[in-house]
Amino acid sequence: MDKNKLNDEEIQLWYKWKGSFQSIFGRVIKEMSERTGLSEGDYGVLDRLDLLGNGSLRQQELAKSMDWDKSRLSHHLTRMEKRNLVMRKPLDADRGVQVIITPIGKSALDDARPIVSMAIRKHFLDQLTDLDIESITKLADRTKNGSAASSNTPTP
Repeated sequence: MDKNKLNDEEIQLWYKWKGSFQSIFGRVIKEMSERTGLSEGDYGVLDRLDLLGNGSLRQQELAKSMDWDKSRLSHHLTRMEKRNLVMRKPLDADRGVQVIITPIGKSALDDARPIVSMAIRKHFLDQLTDLDIESITKLADRTKNGSAASSNTPTP
């Protein structure tokens, strides 16, 4: 067996796995966006500010947590600032920037979380049996650990 090539069965499995995730994720994001006006990026920024930084994170840390480059995050934050979801404040001690969730941003996040939870339940969790959950959990742990072991990048 040539490890550098995938056979038809392996290719089909990969596309099913990837397609299933993308389909579920897309439906969750669509429901959230339609009901709240937040984009996937908006929700990701607000959620990380709240969970990882208790409402505030250095812009560099936020970019790393989202796996976004500085430019992409900076442009996105500019759009979010115009909607008063976040604000940025230069740090005096160094050249860093602090990103802070605003009350409007916190309210938008609080409104979005139950919508996201219900969509995840409807489009994913309600489709699973207990055996599915056990299998997915084992697979996720094994593939995450396998990827981390072969990578120099620390896992979050």
